[in-house]
Amino acid sequence: MIGVIYDNAYLEHRPPRNHVENPGRVTSIIKAISDIAIIERPVNYVDEWILKVHDPDYVRQIDKACGMGYVFIDADTYVSPGTCKAARLAVGAVLRGIDKVLGGEWNAAYAVVRPPGHHVGRGGRALMAPTQGFCVFNNVAIGAVYALKHGISKVAILDVDAHHGNGTQEIFYEDPRVLYVSLHQDPLTIYPGTGFIDDVGEGEGEGFNVNVPLPPFTADDAYMKALDKVVWPIIEEFRPQLILVSLGFDAHMLDNIANLRLSLNAYAYVFRRLRDMIGRVKGVVFVLEGGYNGDVLSKGSRLLIEIMSNRDVKIDEGVTQTDPRVMARVDSVIRDVINVQRNYWHLA
Repeated sequence: MIGVIYDNAYLEHRPPRNHVENPGRVTSIIKAISDIAIIERPVNYVDEWILKVHDPDYVRQIDKACGMGYVFIDADTYVSPGTCKAARLAVGAVLRGIDKVLGGEWNAAYAVVRPPGHHVGRGGRALMAPTQGFCVFNNVAIGAVYALKHGISKVAILDVDAHHGNGTQEIFYEDPRVLYVSLHQDPLTIYPGTGFIDDVGEGEGEGFNVNVPLPPFTADDAYMKALDKVVWPIIEEFRPQLILVSLGFDAHMLDNIANLRLSLNAYAYVFRRLRDMIGRVKGVVFVLEGGYNGDVLSKGSRLLIEIMSNRDVKIDEGVTQTDPRVMARVDSVIRDVINVQRNYWHLA
């Protein structure tokens, strides 16, 4: 059983001018799933958990910016008078989803939230990225820390956003309790310019950071190959008790903010594999990150609910095929990732 966590406060995080990260993103999702989803409200009191991940000075800066009206805190990221409440309730949605899963009420949860979070490090911009990439608090990272304080010893974070989650990598880079695995567009071709194969973690966290940087125009067949050869074997060997998913729909071919060519068939493949892990893990919590095409957000979210509810689904998109020249580059990336990660995991 999958449940959804959502709050209308997310609509009050409003851009001061036209912006791809706008309230219509979540309204399109809720409209598409309201007839098939159980929808609950987030946890309200989250500051204790935010401060376990983010520096107090950073949180104060965000609160101060919210009091200033409609302002950009960097070239990409804005705050409005309603942002601070929305951002806290975005965290609260993840915590509510984890509570439901750990309590055995649901085996999966979907936090339909904004603002997104995976680009934010402890003090804002992460790994020298030029901006915070629309993000305010790192919802998934806070959720992982919350789970670790509530009886979970190992958390896997799977990031399928088209952009690397530089904030999440930074936060857990030395923590062996959290496996961070990200498939993303080659950082030499897209924001935030981070997420290279050799970034494997440091200290006790060495080996628990896995980046799979894919060339532009990677399509379904190549993406699923990377999942099969790298991602699923590592997650299964890690044996997490809980999986958190940074769910970005911006890797879809109709999303114009990135250059990957996935169809909803690739997302369905991810959802089914994660569904099949339930039983070996306590549950899976999906957290909305990027995705800026309303139709894709709607269809993709409905697909998630249907698959996690064990319902038959029909996808009205064909499986996309990768150009042979791009596939050769994907194969090279997969070989390089395996050569690096073989130091830590049993990969074929």
